[in-house]
Amino acid sequence: MAQIKANMVDAYLHKPNFSHRVILIYGQDTGLVSERAERLARIYLRNNSDPFATIRMDSTELAADPLRLADEANTIALFGGSRVITIQMSGSKSIQPALEPVLSTPPKDSFIIIRAGDLKKTSPLRKSIEKSSSAVALPCYMDAREALNGIIDEEITLAGLSISRDARNLLLDNLGADRMASRAEVQKLCLYALNDKDISVQHIEDIVGDASNQQIDMIIDAAALGQTGELDRRLEQILGTGQHPSVIALAALRHFQILERCLNLMDKGLAPQAALDKAAPMLHFKRKPLVQNQLRKWSTNKASRACELLLKSQSNSRKHYHLSATVVSETLLMIAATAQRSNQ
Repeated sequence: MAQIKANMVDAYLHKPNFSHRVILIYGQDTGLVSERAERLARIYLRNNSDPFATIRMDSTELAADPLRLADEANTIALFGGSRVITIQMSGSKSIQPALEPVLSTPPKDSFIIIRAGDLKKTSPLRKSIEKSSSAVALPCYMDAREALNGIIDEEITLAGLSISRDARNLLLDNLGADRMASRAEVQKLCLYALNDKDISVQHIEDIVGDASNQQIDMIIDAAALGQTGELDRRLEQILGTGQHPSVIALAALRHFQILERCLNLMDKGLAPQAALDKAAPMLHFKRKPLVQNQLRKWSTNKASRACELLLKSQSNSRKHYHLSATVVSETLLMIAATAQRSNQ
C-alpha cells in the first residue's frame, strides 16, 4: 500500500520510489498537479531526448480502447531508456479496465503518470492506486503560506535577487491559491526587478496584480474564442503601449485555469452556468456570456494543454527577455488556432 500524505509529497518527488510504475497525481490545485507531473516525467526520462519516449493520452481515449495502455506501457523504447505515459483524466468514464492489467503486471520500462482533479477517498481510481504495491497516489492541495514561501525562495534564488520582509509579506498577500499561477506571478516579478539587486515593496505594487484590465481581457477572449485576426490586432496595440508581455501571459494563464476548472466540473455533470459560478465566483457579470461561449469551444484536455503552453511561455520569456513579446504572442496565436479549429 503506497499512501503519501500531502506534506510528504515534495520529499517523495525529491527521491521517488522507482518501483512505483503508476503514479496518480490528484487534487484541486490543477497547477500543482501539472507541475508535479512534469517534474516526475523529467526525472524518469533523465537525458532521454527520444520524442517517442513521451506519450500523452486522455482518459476518454482509454475508456474507448482499454487495451491500448498495456500495449503502450510494454512497448520498448526505440533508443532504449524509460518511457513516460501521461494520462489526463477528463469526463466521467472509468479507466479501470485499462488500469488493472498494468497494476497487476507492472511495466518494466515505462512509468504511467495519471493527472486528475479532486478525488474522494471512495473514488475507484484512487482506491485501486492506493491498494497497489506498484503504484502511488500523490495528493495536491491548495497552497499554504509555507508552500508559497517556498515558491518565492526558489524563484528569487534562481534570479539572483533578494527580498525584504515587508516586500515578502506584501507579495504573499497578493498571491492566489493556485501554485502554477503563483509561480508565474513570482517569475513575472523577478523579471521586472531583474536589473535591481533587491525586490522592494514598490516593485510589487508596480507589477503584481490580477492584470485583468479591459484591454487584456479582450486579448484573452479573442484567443479563447479563436479570433486570430482580432487577437493579432489587439496584441500589436497593447504591446505598442509598453505593456510587458508577461503580464498578458499571466492573465491568460489564470483565465485558462478557470476554463479548465469549469470544464472539469462540467465533465462531472454540472451545468455551464453553475460550473462558472463555482470556479469563478468573482467573474464580472458582463464577461460571463463570453466565457460561457468559450466553454463550448474547449475540452478539459485542451484547456490543460493551453495552461501548459502559457506556463512554458512564461519560462521562455524569462530566459529570452528580448524575445518575450514574440514568445507570448506566438503562444496566444497557437491557442487561438486551437479554438478556431473547434469552429470548423
